[in-house]
Amino acid sequence: MKKTDKKQSKSRQEALNELTAGLEQSIKDFMDGDKYRAFLSKMSHLHNYSLNNQILIARQRPDATLCASYTCWKSLNRQVKKGESGIQIICPSSIKSQSLKDVRDENGRPVTLPDRSVKQEVVERIIPFFKVGYTFDIKQTEGEPLPELCHNLEGSLSDRQKQIKDILLDICPVPVRFQAISGDANGYYDLIQKEIVIDSSLSEAQSLKTLIHEMAHEKLHSADLPDKHTAEVQAESIAFVVCQYLGLDTSEYSFGYISSWSSGKDVKELKASLETIRSTSNEMIDTVEQKLTKAEKPVQAIAEAAETVQKRRCR
Repeated sequence: MKKTDKKQSKSRQEALNELTAGLEQSIKDFMDGDKYRAFLSKMSHLHNYSLNNQILIARQRPDATLCASYTCWKSLNRQVKKGESGIQIICPSSIKSQSLKDVRDENGRPVTLPDRSVKQEVVERIIPFFKVGYTFDIKQTEGEPLPELCHNLEGSLSDRQKQIKDILLDICPVPVRFQAISGDANGYYDLIQKEIVIDSSLSEAQSLKTLIHEMAHEKLHSADLPDKHTAEVQAESIAFVVCQYLGLDTSEYSFGYISSWSSGKDVKELKASLETIRSTSNEMIDTVEQKLTKAEKPVQAIAEAAETVQKRRCR
């Protein structure tokens, strides 16, 4: 029995090693204008997953748009198609271990029983570990259609998109002013006045995108400011992820400069920036989604499913 356990443990570790071996190279590979844009697009749809698992999903299934576990899809009345292979991701897990421990009094002395033996109690210990898990993209499933969380933007903002802008203005921790701005800037975050200023002549769509961009600056760069290029990459990337998720038009986004920015940076630096982009955009998306779902109960289905996945999701 012990031999079998060791064999299974080794097999699990080998699988984990194989899965993580290509992560660093994948980060380097994404630092290309087109690939970076595609990866950010994927990040907007898979924001409930950790960065490592987003990268693993992107490597194995580049066309993935919405992933969940087999059980989660089943709860949404969708079934994984016959013959489909799961997308491997890294999942946290744990095992329980029990042992006997001497019971001691408040002075640290062993407590004895009537027969003078030392009283003992069962102590349970949780041992964490990681394992290979599986998720499935929506294209690998069939069944009832899912309600849409967002709608594509065409021209002016729809009533719902105006509601999103109102929510962002409400949650923004600093004042936002709309006024004419000379020069090429669409907006800026004023470090001295602690306020965001947005050009009042912008279209509704560009105004919302600029608001998200400047809110990212306020969130990340009001105290600890990295070099200007890194700050702009982070803010623009966050704006792309959030706009993509909320249904705003991102077709004009270009990240041709990303290769020159990432040149010379090691994997640790690149991964740190990607994690900053992921966590910040995820926080903004979650906050907007929570406020929207209070007013729009029909869209709660996917949100509840995401919460279910989040409780047991793989990090």
